This record gives sequence, C-alpha cells and structure tokens, in this order.
Amino acid sequence: MTRTRVAVVGCGHLGAIHARLLAARPDAELVAVVDPDAAARERTAATLGCRAVAEPVGLAGLVDAAVVATPTGLHAAVAVPLLAAGVDLLVEKPIAATVEDARSIVIAARRHGRTVAVGHVERFNPAWQAVASRVRGVSFVAAERLAPFTFRSLDVGVVLDLMIHDIDLVLALEPGRLDRVEARGLVAAGGHEDAVRARLTFASGLVADLSASRIHPTTSRMLTLWADAGIVTVDFNAKTVTALGAASIVRDGSFAAAQVPPGDRAALKERFFSDILPLETMRVPDGNAIAAEHDDFLEARLSGRQPLVSAAAGAAALEIAARVLEALQCRQFGTGRDVPATIPYVPHRKTA
Repeated sequence: MTRTRVAVVGCGHLGAIHARLLAARPDAELVAVVDPDAAARERTAATLGCRAVAEPVGLAGLVDAAVVATPTGLHAAVAVPLLAAGVDLLVEKPIAATVEDARSIVIAARRHGRTVAVGHVERFNPAWQAVASRVRGVSFVAAERLAPFTFRSLDVGVVLDLMIHDIDLVLALEPGRLDRVEARGLVAAGGHEDAVRARLTFASGLVADLSASRIHPTTSRMLTLWADAGIVTVDFNAKTVTALGAASIVRDGSFAAAQVPPGDRAALKERFFSDILPLETMRVPDGNAIAAEHDDFLEARLSGRQPLVSAAAGAAALEIAARVLEALQCRQFGTGRDVPATIPYVPHRKTA
C-alpha cells in the first residue's frame, strides 16, 4: 500500500482532530505538525509521534500532502507556497478570508497541477449523503445552524464561521446564478456579526432562507428541502432524514379535505401521515465525516480526479458569503441600534 506522507498546519481544535485521524490511517504517514506556538506543536507531535515544525516552509520536500487548519486569514499565505512546492492540500473551510485570496489558491493549484480540497465537512455527513443524490427539483431551502458561543473563530463572523456550510450545500444543488441577497444580523460579542438571517434568490427560481447563530443557548443543525416529490428535512446532529411524501390522490389533485365526511375525519386524521402525506424517518449509518473527507482527498490526489469539494467549489461558496456580507444590515444586540458590519473582505466581483 502506498502511504501518503502528510502534515497538519495548525494545532488548534480542528488541526488536532485532523492530525489524530490522519495518524491512525493505514494509508497515510503523519510526518509533521506545524504551529508557531512551540508548546502546541510539541505537545501534539509528542502525542502522535511525529515531527514538530515551526513554519510551513519546513514541509517542502518532506510531505506529499497537508491539511491547512490555520486561522482563516492565513490560509492563502500558507497554501500558495505549499502548492508551488508540490504539496497537495486539504484547506479547512472557508477556503480563505477574501475572495481574492481564494482565487489565488485556485490559480496556484491549476498552475502547479496540484489537488486542493476544501473542508466543507457537511458534504460528508451521512445524513446529507443519504439525500443529496436522490432529491430532485428543489425550489426552496430552509437552513438553521445554531450554536453556543465557543470563543473560537474570532477572526471571522458567523457568516464565514457557520453559515458558509449551508451556502456550500445550497450550491451543491446547482441553483444557478445568484440574483438577489437580503441579510440582517446582530452583533453581540464584538467585532463581527454573531447571528444572521439571509435570503438568497437564484435565477433558477430556487430560494434559500439561511439562519446562523453562534450565540444560541442550544445547538441545532437542520436543513429542509422543498422538492418535486415532497419535503425532506436533514438533521445533521441526529443524522436522521425525514421525508414527507404525497399519496397518489394528492399528486393527481383528487383529494379534497373539505369533502371528507365529518364522520370519517377523526379516523383519517390519525392516518393522515400514512395515507395522505406519508411520513418516513430514516436513520442513516453513523460515520466520521472528517475521516470520510480524508478518504476523498487522499483518493482524489492519487487518482487525479477532482475532490468532492474542490478549490473552485470552496471559492464559489466564499463569493456567495461575500455577497451576504455586502448586503448585511446589522444591529447591536439588546439595543436596536444600527451598527456597521465589520467586513474586512474584498467585494464580490460583480459589485466591485
């Protein structure tokens, strides 16, 4: 078996997870972890039995592939030189902090013939994979991604921290050109938006209502699709899929609730979600989405195919996120006072 020599750049929360999973793979050799914090890199290296490296430049000639799990603002500065050095990359989401940085990664990958995957891990969630290839004719998407405050990802707001997951999932449905964006947000923890509701309207007619918050008391990751055959709800936390379908009498328009005799209504009410709108809840096989992401990346670089979430796909999601940030109208939480959104990102090319 060919073992890919890999490194992980960044020994924070996600970097540590990537390193641990890669170290356990039979088809990979974790050669090094990289972090400017000596204590973090030495601790991780000692735990996993690999080298501790201070700077990414030290990986040239040492590894075949690397995971970039640094703060978002450093992604391009780390990724572009590694690509030039012949290293294939899995870059954590979002691919970069600015649209221009994202394009620089895409261009570098093409110029040097390297594989770049982007860590939109929900694409590998078993619940999403159970429906993604089967749902057709989606006209409306409602997504809710809520989480308590963690003090992580403070260099970006909730749009690039959480909402971009659902932006990527919407784009996976191939909705066409984005025509219109509306967005409202709240600033609570200072510096960036912490809760956002956005509506995306695409030229195909698909409408996506996205809600993201990192100041919510509980965690929720749900996405609902209105499709031709019915309504499908994906619970990413519970890893379940709920499908609400339509009986033939609904599909052909012959069912009329008002015409059901009063004496039959109580019984039919009990059978409504079996006889009229059949409801099915499916549990999907458990699985580690990050490990599946590694499977896809490592196989893609060996076979020469594009990974499931390519650099171009990551850049496309970032461009839509930039459109949301441009449209964002924010208020200071608890006051109702309008405040400017903190948007240190270059404009989308259509509005530049």
